[in-house]
Amino acid sequence: MKILAIGAHLDDIELACGGTLAKAISNKHQVKMLVMSESGYTNYDGKVMRTPQDAVQEGRKAAAVLGVEDIEILQFDSKDIPYHFDVIEILDEKIQAYQPDVIFTHWVFDTHQSHEGVAKSSITAARRHNNVYMYEPIYPAGRSYVAFRPQMYIDIGGYEEQKLEALRQHKTEYEKFGDQWIEGTKARAAYRGYEMGKKYAEAFEIVRCELTL
Repeated sequence: MKILAIGAHLDDIELACGGTLAKAISNKHQVKMLVMSESGYTNYDGKVMRTPQDAVQEGRKAAAVLGVEDIEILQFDSKDIPYHFDVIEILDEKIQAYQPDVIFTHWVFDTHQSHEGVAKSSITAARRHNNVYMYEPIYPAGRSYVAFRPQMYIDIGGYEEQKLEALRQHKTEYEKFGDQWIEGTKARAAYRGYEMGKKYAEAFEIVRCELTL
C-alpha cells in the first residue's frame, strides 16, 4: 500500500500521525511525506524563531527516525499557505504522480491558517481518491470552535516512542515548547488508545473511506 502524508510544516505530520507512518513502514508499506514549506518563521516583532535551514535539517532527521526515506519539501510561505488554485494544482500534480492508496492531511477546522489551507487544498486535489483522512491537531494548533471527531483509530502501540523521538529531532520546536510538548503528545496517544481498548493510538476524521469486501 502507498501512503501519502501531507503537512504544512516540518513537524506537523510527525505530531499527528508519526506512529501510523512508523507502523506502516514496519509492515512494508510505502510512505511519502509531502511538506508544503521549509517551515522557517519569525515572530510578529521580527524575532527569528526558526530558520528554514534548521527546520529542513531537523525535518529530515525526524523523517529518518520514523523510517521515511521519501520526504519532499516545497517552498510555500510557512505562514500563508492558502486554499488556492496554486496550492491545489501542485498537490494535484504530486498526488497523480505518486498515486497513493491512502492520503492523510490536516483537519479543516484547524486554527492555524496554513493548516486549514493545506487541508482544504488537499481534499480538493484528492477528489479522485477514495481513502482520505484528516489527522488530529495537537496544541498549539487546533484549538477550534469546532470539535475534532475521532472516527478512525490506528493502534500505534510499540511505535509511540519512535514517534516521540522523531519529535525530539525538531530541536528548535522542542526548545520552544519544552518537555510538555512531548508529554502532551504522548498523553493524547494514550487517551486515544484508551478509547479503542489499546495502549496508544492516533485518531483521524474520515473525508472518504473505501471499504473493500
